[in-house]
Amino acid sequence: MSENDDIRATFLFHPPVDDAAAWHMTLEGFVRVLTETFPDAFTKYRTSPLRGSDAVDFEVEIAPGTWLEGVAQTPVEDSAVVTLVGATAHEAAEFALWIRSKLLPSPGLLRFGSDRAMESGHDAEWLLPPSDEAAEVEAAFLDHLESVR
Repeated sequence: MSENDDIRATFLFHPPVDDAAAWHMTLEGFVRVLTETFPDAFTKYRTSPLRGSDAVDFEVEIAPGTWLEGVAQTPVEDSAVVTLVGATAHEAAEFALWIRSKLLPSPGLLRFGSDRAMESGHDAEWLLPPSDEAAEVEAAFLDHLESVR
C-alpha cells in the first residue's frame, strides 16, 4: 500500500465543455454498459437536484473487495457527468479507463475534475492522458490533486 492509497477525492468525468454532447450518453446506455462489465453492479435511478435532471446512483466492484460509488447524470440532452465519490487516484484511474474504452465514441473526449478543484476555484478542464496504463492516469490524477490544493 502506498501513501497515495489514503488520498481520496470526488472525481468528475465529463466531455469537453465546448462540446457537451460529444459523448451522446443516455442513462439507459450507461447502465447497460455498466452492468455488462460489472454484473454485480447496484444501480438506482432518481431525479437529481442539478436542474431536475435524471440521474443514476451506482456502486461497482472494480477489483475483489474494492467498491466504488458514483452518480451518472445527463444534465442536458446527450451531455454527461459521471462522478466517483471518495475514490483513490488509482481507483479513479481504473474507472476512467473503463469510461474511455466502453462509453466514448472517441478516446480524446474525456475530461476530469475534482471536488478539490471546485472548492479551490480551479475551473480549468483537465484532459485524461492518452495512455491506457492505469499508473500513468493515476499519476495525472495525483498531479491534479496536488496542483489544486
